[in-house]
Amino acid sequence: MIIKGQQVHVRPEWQDAGDDEFTWIALEDEDGGRVKIAALMPEFTILPRSVVETGMLVEGEATQS
Repeated sequence: MIIKGQQVHVRPEWQDAGDDEFTWIALEDEDGGRVKIAALMPEFTILPRSVVETGMLVEGEATQS
């Protein structure tokens, strides 16, 4: 179960070029096999967000939100 604030990694077969260079964070709890994630990019005022199936991710450690 992926929870809000948890760091996740996009599986290599689902990555776009450069995705492995970003830190990805779950923006909300997993729901129905999907979760909203964002790449942490300090230079952006609005973070790019994506809704992905949880099977496209590898779970990482939970962080404080």
